[in-house]
Amino acid sequence: MSLLKILVVDPIVKSESTEDVDKSYSTLKVEGVYLDFESLRQGPYFIETEDNEKSAVPDLLRVIKEGEEKGYDGIVINCFGNPGLEEARKLVKTPVIGAGEASFLKIKELEKRFSVLTTVEEAVRRVKRNARKYDVERFLVSVRPLGIHVLELNQKKRLRKALVIEGKKAVQEDHAEVVVLGCTGMAGNAEWLSKKLGVPVIDPAKAAFETIIKVLTQNIR
Repeated sequence: MSLLKILVVDPIVKSESTEDVDKSYSTLKVEGVYLDFESLRQGPYFIETEDNEKSAVPDLLRVIKEGEEKGYDGIVINCFGNPGLEEARKLVKTPVIGAGEASFLKIKELEKRFSVLTTVEEAVRRVKRNARKYDVERFLVSVRPLGIHVLELNQKKRLRKALVIEGKKAVQEDHAEVVVLGCTGMAGNAEWLSKKLGVPVIDPAKAAFETIIKVLTQNIR
């Protein structure tokens, strides 16, 4: 396999949170795959609502178009809400994958009851919208907000405590067979949380990475 160049785009203005997520992608690197990272010059500093998503799209499309012009083989929109995904696919021929889309595709493969752990109550609507869009709503048993805003996800102890509390409720009360981390800012927490909960946990960053590799190597879109 020839070297694959993949651009990971954070659809927010660069901050400490984008640097943390970029680091989590770097741990996924495999031989023959080169990862690069970009964020927005203009747009939101976080995405929690549909209005945040809409404000990200114009500059996101600029970055994606430039990514195609620079010769990247594939592009990942690093957000669980998949902002601008459809617009991007109309704009460029380069394969584009959304992190939330990739997570839901894994649920489709598993066909198991799942719960999404999201950031705040305002984000619940977006998760349910995309579950319907990707035809996995029938498997969705709950969306549980952690009560932690995106810009607070770097508070690691607080985040881990909330993930365990809400994750256990998802499994024990909602009977979820799979838990999905509903924000790429939670990336890197799937493995240890899975051991705590006793069920698979889907990391959206890892799901997006694996999906774009699959798309490029199997030449599908």
